[in-house]
Amino acid sequence: MASRQEEIKALKSGESLPAHRVVQLRSMGMHSIRFEFVVRLLRSGLTVDTLSIYWEHGTEFMLKREVEEARRRLVLGRRKRVTGEFPDLWLLCYPEDEEIRRSVEQAIDGMVEKVREQGVE
Repeated sequence: MASRQEEIKALKSGESLPAHRVVQLRSMGMHSIRFEFVVRLLRSGLTVDTLSIYWEHGTEFMLKREVEEARRRLVLGRRKRVTGEFPDLWLLCYPEDEEIRRSVEQAIDGMVEKVREQGVE
């Protein structure tokens, strides 16, 4: 069995992993990114309905058995929606890959800033 770092290296070089592992890694990444968004919103002092944070078409793409070039959209579904887009590879490698972790955190920070600009509803 490959280590997590070996899996990340393989994914970043375009190699494939077993389908069940791709689904598992994507699911873990989706949950981790959503959780980090919620944590950063709460730390910023913003009051939001965290139940309205979801992955657009999440159930459909979470079960894809291969890595795709598509970008996945995390949504804070309020009247004034805030969205962030995350490449599939980011979902598979977050948070273990340092470069991807930084990119994800920048995207999340951008989403938090958009929420702040809109004001709390």
